[in-house]
Amino acid sequence: MKQIILLLVAFCFNHSISNAQEKIQELSKKASKGFIAESDNSTGNYLITYKIGGDRKKNEIFYETYLFDKDLQFVKQEEIAEPKLTSESMPDKTKTRFGAYVGGCSSFDVLSMKLKLKSSTINTKWDYKKQRYVFDKTIKSEMIKAKNDHGKYYGYASYNNSDADALFVIAATEGKKDRNDFFILTVNSELEIIEKPVDISGSQSLVYTSQFENGDVVMIFAPKKNEADKSAYTYLLYTGNGELKNKVNFKSPSNNLLITNVREVFGSVYFCGTSTKSTDSYDEVFEDYTAEISNPCYKTAENYKDEKWLKKADDKMDNFHLLKFTGNQLVFATTTPVNDFKSKFKTAPADKGADPYKGKNFQVNNFFVTADEEYFVAGQIMSKVNLGLGNPVKSYEDIICFHFDKAGQFKTQYGTQKMNTEKKSEIFPVGQYFVPSKDGKSIYWTVLEVKGFKGYDGFLNAYYDVVSYYGRYFPRIAKIDLQTNSISNFTVLGKERFFVNHSTLPALNYKESSITFIGNDEDYKKLWLAKYVFE
Repeated sequence: MKQIILLLVAFCFNHSISNAQEKIQELSKKASKGFIAESDNSTGNYLITYKIGGDRKKNEIFYETYLFDKDLQFVKQEEIAEPKLTSESMPDKTKTRFGAYVGGCSSFDVLSMKLKLKSSTINTKWDYKKQRYVFDKTIKSEMIKAKNDHGKYYGYASYNNSDADALFVIAATEGKKDRNDFFILTVNSELEIIEKPVDISGSQSLVYTSQFENGDVVMIFAPKKNEADKSAYTYLLYTGNGELKNKVNFKSPSNNLLITNVREVFGSVYFCGTSTKSTDSYDEVFEDYTAEISNPCYKTAENYKDEKWLKKADDKMDNFHLLKFTGNQLVFATTTPVNDFKSKFKTAPADKGADPYKGKNFQVNNFFVTADEEYFVAGQIMSKVNLGLGNPVKSYEDIICFHFDKAGQFKTQYGTQKMNTEKKSEIFPVGQYFVPSKDGKSIYWTVLEVKGFKGYDGFLNAYYDVVSYYGRYFPRIAKIDLQTNSISNFTVLGKERFFVNHSTLPALNYKESSITFIGNDEDYKKLWLAKYVFE
């Protein structure tokens, strides 16, 4: 069946008064044991389709549909069936990929950053019952030795290019006088390493690297303490195949600029970072960034150098920075002292417990650019929590929302308390996104609050008695007035009893300026629709 899902991007509403409407519909026994396969709002009505069980002997796959009109009034329910695709028409698929990791599982090499390569070949089969390809078996998985690998490389990052199944590795060799020479490595079908020097000079530290959805890899390098100009940073953007696209030698707003997040929006690249008051170089204050390559047996971080980076990144910082690059140009690199966030902190009238940003490391959940090219940075403070299962795990705490003007200068921080702060809820990040009004004078901030549960996350976990923690989400929405820099109270949908279906994005109706969330109750016995109309 053709799946129609409407994405929530740059959707404009007409007015500023909100109206929330919710509908609850009992599900049949078959649907309550199935799952939402798709939702369709293309006609203005809401058609929600459940995959349900059926006669295994029949050559059909069964669904149950629930139809609601534009006002969420229930119209009808019916069962439908479609022919199944057989394994004869869907042959097995075999795939081989290269990978990279560092270190190993013995005490001898668990702290090692020496680069290692592996090759994995898997077979997938068409599952007649599920009507999709599933993992069948691993044909071969082995550590490989490239013909020209002499054990000289230390791993810093590893990425796969999904289009070409290519391996992109950032590695370094030890040089003289505390210098590392950085390279981009790829492995070809003849098991040869193709080496290309990273386009930098002198003694450098890797400050940050990440891969975008299109396969491009971005990097930031900082000069080490023995270099003359400690603020002479380098921005690089490569294709997934290792070709240089953009390079900017720029003056960093701090000698020890710590980059923690990156986003690519409308062709520009934005970095969020922090720094201390110190004028010391990056390598004197922090560690090289190595979070993008793993040691399979390291338990508390991706590898031992990543753990050292995390500990230093978790220190309280003195400044926040926002940087924007477009092509081969640095558009801006701004600095906001952390003390400024307190003086420009705004909360909803009913929200009395939120705190301003105090300089701790946080993860960006959303980076939004308005039509006037102002910027909203939304995220959460990062920490760790112990659930009694061994090593501490990541936790997501205070909700962050920064507002910057077109030049990247800080305007306001908006704050709100999390609704659920118990440990099993804090191990999951909330969702955050923004919807502008049509006149551009306001913006709507949606927080997908998370409520943690301990139990069976799905049928298979229940069947095999695998108990785990899992999160379920419900939306709440507030209006931010861009003229007065004020925020309204949040409207909470679902009352913490109904939750958004994780596979169904909100449905948008442009004509009536509305957004509709679709989900279920905790026991999956009721279908829930919640419409938020901006009048």
